[in-house]
Amino acid sequence: MPSLVSPSPTFATGPSGGAPLRLGLVGCGKVGEVHRERLQAEPVTITAICDPDAEALSRMAGRISPRPRLFRTEQDMLAAGLVDAVILCTPHAKHAQQIRAALSAGAHILCEKPFVVRASEAEELVSQARERGLALFVSYTRRSRGHARFLQYAASRIGPLTHILVTRAQPWRDRYLHTWRMHSTDGGGFLLDAGASMIDLLLRLVDAPVLATYADLVRGGGDADVDIRAFVRLTFSNGVRADLALIGDATETVERIELFGERGTAGWTMREDHPFDLYLRPDGGPSETGDPASFRTLLPDAAFVAALRSGRSFGADSAQDLYDAVTAIPVVELVEGIYRTATWR
Repeated sequence: MPSLVSPSPTFATGPSGGAPLRLGLVGCGKVGEVHRERLQAEPVTITAICDPDAEALSRMAGRISPRPRLFRTEQDMLAAGLVDAVILCTPHAKHAQQIRAALSAGAHILCEKPFVVRASEAEELVSQARERGLALFVSYTRRSRGHARFLQYAASRIGPLTHILVTRAQPWRDRYLHTWRMHSTDGGGFLLDAGASMIDLLLRLVDAPVLATYADLVRGGGDADVDIRAFVRLTFSNGVRADLALIGDATETVERIELFGERGTAGWTMREDHPFDLYLRPDGGPSETGDPASFRTLLPDAAFVAALRSGRSFGADSAQDLYDAVTAIPVVELVEGIYRTATWR
C-alpha cells in the first residue's frame, strides 16, 4: 500500500538568545511529570513548583536542575514573583480559580485539558486573558499527534463525512481508583477526563454545529461517584452522526476511530499488544497507509514556549494559536451539556 506523507506546519520559534523563560509547575503528580520531561528540551527554567503534597514536591524537585523553589499553594508561588508563566496540572475543578490567580499575577498559562468544567468560566477567563494580553493555552495533546492530524487530512479526501465511530477504552478506574478523578466535586469522570480529547477531535473533523446529543453514563459505584463508562451520540447540523463508546473499566487500552464518507473510509486502531493501523481507502480502491510521524506538529509545551519567546501579542486582535483556550470553549460547552442531559445508570 502506498504511504501518505504530509508536511508538518511550522511555528514561530522566537529569539534564540536572551534569558530562558521562568516557568512554574503547579501539580507534581503523573501529569506534571509528563510536562517536566517535555520542558527539558525547551529554553526554559523551572524556577518554582507547587503541590500540597510534600512528598510529591520533594520527588519532583529532585528531578529538576537547578533546584526550584518549593511552594504548597499557587498563591504563595505567584506572590514570590519567580515565574513568567505557569503550567497547571491539577484537578479539573481547580483550574478556573488557579487561572484567575495566574492572570491577576500577570503570568501566562498553559492549562491541562479539558480547560475548565463550566462554559461560563471558560468564556470569562479567555476574555480576561485577552484584556491582559496574556497567553492562555490548553494542553489538548492529541491535536499534535500524527494519527489525529492524518484523520483530519483523510476526512478532506473522503468527505463529505456521513458517520464517525469512536471507541476509547482503558483501565482508568483501576489506575485512578483512590484519586480525585473518582469524585465529581473535583472534576472527575471518564467523559471529562479522557472523553474530552475525543470530542475535541470530533469537533475538528466535523466543521458544523452539534444539533443534538444523547448519552448514557454508567456510574463507577463504591467510592466513585462519577461516570466510568459513557455512550454518546452526536448529531451535527450537516447530517453527520458520531457515536462514542468511552469505557473506563476495560482490561486494556484500546483506541479506534473510523470515518465513513461519501468518497471512502479512513481509520485508526491502537491496542497495547498490537501494531497500530492507520489507513485511508478512497472510493473503495486500494488502501493507503498513513505515516503518523510525517503529520505531527509541536506538542503543547513546545508551542507555548515558542509563542512566548516570539514576543507576539496575545490581545483581543492577536492570531489564534493551535492550543489557544478559545478553541477549547466548544468542548467545554458540549461536555457540560452532555452531563446535564444524560441518562445515568
